[in-house]
Amino acid sequence: MKMRREKLATIKVPELPQGYQYRLYQDGDEAHWARLETAVLEFPTEEKALAYFNHDYRDPFRDELRRRCAFITTSDGVPVATATAWFMESSLGHKGWLQWISTDPQHQGKGLGRAVVAKALSLYPSVGPETDIYLHTQTWSHKAVYLYHRIGFEFFLTEPIKVSWHLPPGYRVMENHALEALDVLQSVYSPELVEELRRQAEIPTDDERTEHELLPPFPKEYVP
Repeated sequence: MKMRREKLATIKVPELPQGYQYRLYQDGDEAHWARLETAVLEFPTEEKALAYFNHDYRDPFRDELRRRCAFITTSDGVPVATATAWFMESSLGHKGWLQWISTDPQHQGKGLGRAVVAKALSLYPSVGPETDIYLHTQTWSHKAVYLYHRIGFEFFLTEPIKVSWHLPPGYRVMENHALEALDVLQSVYSPELVEELRRQAEIPTDDERTEHELLPPFPKEYVP
């Protein structure tokens, strides 16, 4: 999904329910991050989540985390939701990517997911990069997809994207099948919402076209 950069100016960070507060990453929060991401099934164990976070984020980018990784905590300082205003080197270029959004299941239903996403997005004007913002999600997270759309993200009708990676061959391919995803979402969304998502879907600009030997033909009905 993609949010045009001009929409960032319209993002309002909401007040939180009583007993919750915002803060940014502090040393030691890696364990809380691992707990939250495991709780929403992004990792099979907290140990694997922690190893991933430390290798890919904390160890090389500790200072960036302190500026970009947002949390919502309880009044006693325990993180219960998180989102990160990150960046990524890919075939799209150096872009802003909203990453790793999760809310503790025991604290869901209180608007914390939307709030922590808004908080993370509000960081981009000060931390950069000054680009459109992207995120990657899945159809099984259809509640989250709806949330992202209401905040200002739209389906992005691009080809698979090459993402910089630390293992050979130096990149991995991030699949993107937006049209197929919309077909799947017809089983859980109203016809009106699916039509709205199709109508508002973002067509890649010339500088967003990717190059990959396995790319399928771009759908003719979406070519400007």
